Amino acid sequence: MPTARPLWLILAVSMCGVFPGAGAAGAPQAKAGASEAGASEARTSEAKTRAKADGSAASQDDDDNDDEDDGDSAPGAPPDSWPTTYVDLETGWSSTPGNTIGLGRNNLRFLTGEKSRGFYMSAPLTIALSDRLTVFAGLDGSGSQTPGDKWSKFTPASWSVGGSAEVIEQSGLMPGVTLSASASRPFEPIALGVFSTTWTGGIDLDLAFDADQTRGLTAGVSYSRTQVSSSFARVGAQLGGYIGGYWSPSKLVNLSAQVGVQYFGGAEAASLLRLKPVTTPYVLVELEHVDDDDNRVFAMNLGLGWSPKPVVQFTISTPLYLAR
Repeated sequence: MPTARPLWLILAVSMCGVFPGAGAAGAPQAKAGASEAGASEARTSEAKTRAKADGSAASQDDDDNDDEDDGDSAPGAPPDSWPTTYVDLETGWSSTPGNTIGLGRNNLRFLTGEKSRGFYMSAPLTIALSDRLTVFAGLDGSGSQTPGDKWSKFTPASWSVGGSAEVIEQSGLMPGVTLSASASRPFEPIALGVFSTTWTGGIDLDLAFDADQTRGLTAGVSYSRTQVSSSFARVGAQLGGYIGGYWSPSKLVNLSAQVGVQYFGGAEAASLLRLKPVTTPYVLVELEHVDDDDNRVFAMNLGLGWSPKPVVQFTISTPLYLAR
């Protein structure tokens, strides 16, 4: 990738990129990421998995306590366990046609000037404070290659912080409701000392069809606003929505799929850049492998978007557990 990039391309990529996330993932050319609110799309299945694991653990603890006498508990004993803590490592590859605004996992948005391939990683430290509250903070980075050029050096792109909270548990046909929020900022200025900060919020719904949460439907919406430290630049709001479902054919395997639409409100930077609003439909499919306690071992995610040419993104998630 050439080291000297056109000013409009650097500005567009830096202002339009959003990670989480959750996810999420990187951009082929440059990625200003933020893990999307826990992140709204990828983290919903993880929250569901943690809820099942915590419920199973709580039931086991109750059985163990029934077998012990009340006098056996030593005063001042350390807690049974620390909160589940892990580095939510995601590694991915993407292929993007030129002059395209694309979308991938965790509400990632990016813009390219040439056809390119990308390699990206994100590693937010995630702590499940309870089965209903999760917080995270981490970094992400990327490298890319355009036709006829060598791969660019992999470099950190941005930092992000955020969290998600299940505010309403499912009751009958009333789905569970999870709120999420995040903030991200690139390490380097967009151009000429101008920085951007992206704020994102999301709402996710989860309606399970059985007590074990092996089948169900999901839906969600997200909203992002990018603030630019210059009165000469403006980035429009970014809105997203999806519907999907999940199914567990066995205790160790989970499948999920989502269909959604992403709207980008355009951007302007004096007379150097003018991007029109664009709407991008996309499809996400994920295969997840979990252990006997429903902790994620790894997951594979394939995303396809159209804006207007196809964008392909493949991501592998391999959590590195520090405590669980």
